[in-house]
Amino acid sequence: MKGKGFLYFPKYALVYARIPKCANTSIKSRLAELISATAAPHPTLPIALQPTNDRFWKRCTTEAKWLKPDRFTALHDTVTSFTVIRDPLQRLQSCYREKICRAKIFPPMRRLGYRNGMDFNDFVELTCSLEVCDMDVHTQPQTFLISDSQGRLPNFIGTLENLAADWENFSQRMIKQGIPLGGPLDCLNSSKQQGRSDPAPEPLSPQTRRMFDLTYGADIKLHARMTAQPL
Repeated sequence: MKGKGFLYFPKYALVYARIPKCANTSIKSRLAELISATAAPHPTLPIALQPTNDRFWKRCTTEAKWLKPDRFTALHDTVTSFTVIRDPLQRLQSCYREKICRAKIFPPMRRLGYRNGMDFNDFVELTCSLEVCDMDVHTQPQTFLISDSQGRLPNFIGTLENLAADWENFSQRMIKQGIPLGGPLDCLNSSKQQGRSDPAPEPLSPQTRRMFDLTYGADIKLHARMTAQPL
């Protein structure tokens, strides 16, 4: 199903349910340490594919592979699965800054009707007007992206807001299972890491907030539960 991505490491019985804009770049870079890989050219740039690119895992290694939701369902009870989520509104804000507020709009989003420099309320309203399966992966609800074909979530869910402690907790569990994921995650692909100081988008209007709450309600509830925040 479009958007969903479950990265499977058979040797370690480990599955990463990836969510763009949720430390995805940092996590895939760390997971690349678990496999051996051969170089392959990037399809559009004069560089080799990097672990941060989903194509890397298809073309550069046989030690990991992407699973479809039904295959993840079949393996769910026999693997350790994990993901990292974040506040759903902050995730949309991050996507807006990176994909819309730049010299050239992110092409897949342009094809969906997004405009360069559109204001944040318009961005959210357009996003919420789309069917989930038609959304760009950077805006699809997190609960949609990480659920298997029966709606089950990964075994371990960390949060971006508590990433250092959650990753330490998870990696220590993995070390006990013989999976060498120790050490803190490197901070990659963040505004701070890239030396940017992006202004916060304007607050949502009441109408846009209702649309957002309806579209991302499951994400809001999951994030509140994982961070023990009252709704």
